[in-house]
Amino acid sequence: MNLRQKLQVIILLLLSFAAFASYHEGTGGTAWLMWLAVITIMAFTFIFDMSFSNESSFIFDPDADNWRRKVESLQS
Repeated sequence: MNLRQKLQVIILLLLSFAAFASYHEGTGGTAWLMWLAVITIMAFTFIFDMSFSNESSFIFDPDADNWRRKVESLQS
């Protein structure tokens, strides 16, 4: 894990504490849902980041011709 991913885990933990702290059964408040939505989005982003990308595997290249040349050069 690189520094960005470690910071993301720390932020997720801090937001989780905020979500738990904002929940109170007697008040009927829904502020914890806001925190839960942010945590969910960040968690899925983190899972995607850990699963499908590292420093060398994910290359963003929107031009299809460049991508086709890269793929064809790897096959031959």
